[in-house]
Amino acid sequence: MSELLARLRPGDLTAGALLVLALALVVADIALAGAGLPGTPVFAGAAALVAAATLTVGLRAWSRPESTTDWRTAIRAAAHDAARDLPGTGLVLLAATTCFLCTWMLLPLAFLEPGPPALALVAVDGRRRPPDGIHREVGRLPGF
Repeated sequence: MSELLARLRPGDLTAGALLVLALALVVADIALAGAGLPGTPVFAGAAALVAAATLTVGLRAWSRPESTTDWRTAIRAAAHDAARDLPGTGLVLLAATTCFLCTWMLLPLAFLEPGPPALALVAVDGRRRPPDGIHREVGRLPGF
């Protein structure tokens, strides 16, 4: 409970408000893309890419330890990690897409929504930094 109360800072509340505004912008973009204006396929594709990149960088920034003290540092580091680690970024994006589709298909599954992204973020972080001693144990196996 103390960790949750520690996260209720103005920066965290601002980040949440920006998330809600970004979601509203994406919904407005989708509505405009469905209006039948010229250039709609290109606009819809670009909007989807921007939304996916923003989502993955935001999720990766949220999972970084720096996000508890300085959001700007966390976002910069997450953007660097997202560009450098494309398979990890794909895993986080796939987890977020899974959440969206599960909630879209069956609304009561919405309370399970934090699970897949949290699992993906832990897996991506654990993949980058293996635990101590794992290389020593693998080196002792025959054939390595």
